[in-house]
Amino acid sequence: MQFDQRNKSVYDVIKRAKGVLLVSHRGPDGDTIGATSALRRWCEREGIVVTNFCSDPLPQQYLFLAGTEKYVSDPAVFDDGIHDVVVVCDCGDSRFAGIDGHIDSLKKRATVVNFDHHPTNEGYGHLNVIDSAASSTCELVYRFFVDNRVEICRDMATSLLTGLLTDTGNFSNSATTRDAIEAASVLLKSGARMHDVGRNLFRNKSVGSLRLWGAVLARLKYDESLGVASTVILADDMNEETTDEHVEGVSNFLNTFLDADVIMVLREMPDGQVRGSLRSVEGVDVSRVAKLMGGGGHRKAAGFSVAGRIVEEADVWRVERS
Repeated sequence: MQFDQRNKSVYDVIKRAKGVLLVSHRGPDGDTIGATSALRRWCEREGIVVTNFCSDPLPQQYLFLAGTEKYVSDPAVFDDGIHDVVVVCDCGDSRFAGIDGHIDSLKKRATVVNFDHHPTNEGYGHLNVIDSAASSTCELVYRFFVDNRVEICRDMATSLLTGLLTDTGNFSNSATTRDAIEAASVLLKSGARMHDVGRNLFRNKSVGSLRLWGAVLARLKYDESLGVASTVILADDMNEETTDEHVEGVSNFLNTFLDADVIMVLREMPDGQVRGSLRSVEGVDVSRVAKLMGGGGHRKAAGFSVAGRIVEEADVWRVERS
């Protein structure tokens, strides 16, 4: 792992900041929350005024991470005059970050820093630390700390390990690299609470969520000519007792155990949108498909959201756009 001069530039900007606003993406996962909670803990230790923003509520499974109880969702933070540095983590574009209505005005009065590992990232920051070869944004934030000789405390290590394990599927998918495992080793030496991370990330399914998964698995279709396995989560599947957390992880689960080139999980959303989650094996770039649908992501993990409806065909589910 070589020293990255961009990390020194970001460090200098944050250290001089009057206030730092840390932004996580919509539908937050362990990587975006892990990165922003680790940065928050460091800012607090340095005496830097810091606020965490996420437009959506944080899933219950990540609330064990330090500082997550202090995240806010009120967009008024973009206009409060307190923050002159905005750090966006794990967001390929400003829309996914939930700041598309603020980015132009923000860039006129604040320095925007963009930490991300998605190859489809639009480079919307003044300072862009983007590396699509990294396993996760948490790996990039880990490198940021190492390059600037920042001591990684136990809370920071736990947050960063959460992101590493989230995006590598517990070191089981193709995002798993030598650098990722070396980073995890250092984080464990720094006191990362591995038991807490494992319990909250991977042993967290309720009976209700597994029943829902059963219905989703029963709808599996396979198009042999395309090598695409698909299934759907319908609006009727969701009720007062089911939440987003109940359906999280279906795509990764299928990609781990199902012999198919591409996995596609479509979900009906209450606002008439259809959210698609795509996973693939070696040689298939699903980010290109997602981008055609207005989304983005990685070669092997991508997503999109479009207005439309789900249509059932003999061997595949598909989206009919409105």
